[in-house]
Amino acid sequence: MGIVTQTTAVTDPEAAADFGSQLQYSLTTVPDPLTVSPASGTVELGDLIIVGSRISPDPVETNQIAVYVPLGTEAWQLALDLTGLQSLINLTGWTGTPDPANERILFKPATGHATLTPEQGITVQLNKLRINRQVGTAPVVLALNWRAPGTTTWRTEEQTLAIGKFPPGFYLRNLKAETYIENGDPVILTWERSTNGNETYHLLYENIEIDVTSYSTFRVDDVRRNTMFYLRGRIQAGTGTAERTINTYVTVNKPDLEVGDLVVNGGLTFPRPFVQKLKSFPAGRTVSVTPKNDGVLYVLWNGGELYFNFPDVSGITVGPTGRSFLAMPLQKNASFSVTQNQPGPTIAWWVSMGTPQLEMDW
Repeated sequence: MGIVTQTTAVTDPEAAADFGSQLQYSLTTVPDPLTVSPASGTVELGDLIIVGSRISPDPVETNQIAVYVPLGTEAWQLALDLTGLQSLINLTGWTGTPDPANERILFKPATGHATLTPEQGITVQLNKLRINRQVGTAPVVLALNWRAPGTTTWRTEEQTLAIGKFPPGFYLRNLKAETYIENGDPVILTWERSTNGNETYHLLYENIEIDVTSYSTFRVDDVRRNTMFYLRGRIQAGTGTAERTINTYVTVNKPDLEVGDLVVNGGLTFPRPFVQKLKSFPAGRTVSVTPKNDGVLYVLWNGGELYFNFPDVSGITVGPTGRSFLAMPLQKNASFSVTQNQPGPTIAWWVSMGTPQLEMDW
């Protein structure tokens, strides 16, 4: 068995464009996710709720929408059969008819054909599907027959949604976070997950992966860029692994940017730098200093001697036994220490892109 996956939105826009891109589908299941029926006994029931949104500016006519559901007992099949199925559609005058021989549910309008306006979508529900007993991924195909008004040739647009079937008791859902934050703020992520003892969960973002198996909430500090957070759950299923990944997106106001070449067509304005002149450091004592913004520390020897320990760069002396001038770029919250070994009027300035000053433990 391979990794179990599930589609929540169309994943092949190029293929959809080849067929006219009349509808773009999203999927919800009840329960979320679907779980397989036990090896024997009671059959698990599941609902599919499929929403098709119009993404074309022009109306179209349609005479049928077919939903193909693979039937059988294999991992790649979804339901044992269509017994007891309840099929619903939100379009007035349409009905859904199960067609087990062709493994589909066929929705048709009573008038022969109907018009979908640019603002009009569809909602199809397949309720009380009898989910089979094998963990796996089943392809559900939606086929829309359509034509432009005033034409006679019907075209078929097909899209496939992947439906995951997971082991009994497993679930991972409702990954939530504040969707808009200020630069440097923390993000608190919350989610719901099963805790049967056989699951592992990992949080992934940018190039970071964190084991969060023991958590249902997690704080990520100092978020500076728009970030997609992924939460992956895995559970052993026989000799294979079932995996479900959900995600959420966080937008940062005035995000940090990392680019290659940058071409600016027009004006480029830099914020006015904030300059803070530092008073003399106490002789013979080490002082810890924390920048509250990105900036540059400038130090000019004028008779004293200062010894610095910066992050990843230590042992820099400004004064009689060292250099006479120092310019050190520093990032926000990158604390460093300084010791005045020899009293004297050594001069220092902090220049930053923002008003917060340096914090020192005098």
